[in-house]
Amino acid sequence: FTPVGTKATLDGYSPEVVSVARLGVAALLFHRLGGPGTSLLPRDPWTWVAGLALGLDFVLYNYGLRLTRASLAGLVVNVEVASGILLARLLLGESLTGRRLAGGTLTLAGATLVTAQGLSLGDVLAADMRLGNAVVMLAALAWSLYAVAQRKAPPAASPFRLMTPIFVVALVTTLPLLLRRAAWSNPGGAYPTIMLAVLALACTAGVYLVYARSQECLDLSVLSIVLAVIPVFAVGFAWLFLGEPVTARVVGGGVLVLAGVLLVATEG
Repeated sequence: FTPVGTKATLDGYSPEVVSVARLGVAALLFHRLGGPGTSLLPRDPWTWVAGLALGLDFVLYNYGLRLTRASLAGLVVNVEVASGILLARLLLGESLTGRRLAGGTLTLAGATLVTAQGLSLGDVLAADMRLGNAVVMLAALAWSLYAVAQRKAPPAASPFRLMTPIFVVALVTTLPLLLRRAAWSNPGGAYPTIMLAVLALACTAGVYLVYARSQECLDLSVLSIVLAVIPVFAVGFAWLFLGEPVTARVVGGGVLVLAGVLLVATEG
């Protein structure tokens, strides 16, 4: 939902305000739920890296999405599958088994089939979309670095205490962008405001808490592959709530994604 929700929110709010609002609301919630003694600032280098990478991801993604279409952003952001597996191997020393490589290849191929519906290579490389697509891919790389850094950060008493300093650093990373005059061009509106609230509460605070819990259960390389089911759910919800058609190509891509996920999930 995030690409579509962000695109709708940017109709009423600048990328700078969207980033600060999402990170600020999440940081506040995590700090309150963490209880007394929850640290606002990191106490180790990897938590700093996680916060900086997350802030950079938010900034790049919002700017990139403004320069391309939501459908294209949903396609090129799939580089997270490859970058997540690679960084997990390089920085975490996770094993790169043949089963994981096969599963990752299947899920990446399936996700590309699903998200490339109605698109072509020419769309991705079009002059008016090229910069936005490149920026979205850089955001995906920054997010992969955040995921690895969070995994290497020392364990905390609760997910809230782990996430609070990360999100505070990410928030501080994005705050200087509010100095831009363009950041205060915010026509607002009921629908963009509702979408901003959904992004902050559900697609930021809620999602990142679930992701932090998932990191406790799975290797990061496996989790990167499992997350490739996102495009399948996105298409399913578009069909359910918006009446968008589901083609044979989408069904085939979904089967590939699920096959790849099952291949990895049943490892060992």
